Amino acid sequence: MLFLIGTNDSNVKNGLLSGKKCPNCESFDTLHFSIFRKYVYITLIPLFPVGKTVNIHCDQCDHYFDYEQLSEDIQEKLRNEKLQSSVWMFSGSIIIALYLIYSLNNYWQEKDETSLLINTPLKGDVYNLKFSNGYYSTLKIDKITKDSVYTTHNDYDAYLPYEADDLDKAENYSDRKVNYSRKGLLELYKNDEIIKIRRSRQLENQDQNYKIPL
Repeated sequence: MLFLIGTNDSNVKNGLLSGKKCPNCESFDTLHFSIFRKYVYITLIPLFPVGKTVNIHCDQCDHYFDYEQLSEDIQEKLRNEKLQSSVWMFSGSIIIALYLIYSLNNYWQEKDETSLLINTPLKGDVYNLKFSNGYYSTLKIDKITKDSVYTTHNDYDAYLPYEADDLDKAENYSDRKVNYSRKGLLELYKNDEIIKIRRSRQLENQDQNYKIPL
């Protein structure tokens, strides 16, 4: 995805400088101002304001002035102009903040769930793995005994952690069989090589039913 970052201006207020004299033709009540907010955007979505500019125009002599060309009292009046808060200029920052909160919340939920599931492996569980070379993949549990866990590794690797979920397809598991001791599986988790465990609702129900005493 391509992100475009830049700055833009938005007209936030217009008005008349009443009781003020034009520096050029010296007419009173002919100076009109326009205040523009400059903001940073990413792909045309505003992130936050970074300053403002002021344009001044005299209706009488049709002259335009920069803010610095005005007298100190006119500059002071413009500085005191109240500008309404433009929430939309922070919309990009708000979206990013909400996304970060959502992502962090999901991360800690998955972390908590993984810490529980790693202690009770079930046939059919899918483990997301992080390798020492920086790649990511998955394995699926085929069989469990008292001391060992028998798995099949995915035939493919991914560059990013979230891409590993897309690798979890039946046809991607062939003959890469790897057996672990239960203790060895826990060590992988403690070393952050197992980063996520997915268990279907059907497996959860089977596990709960299995634990219900007859």
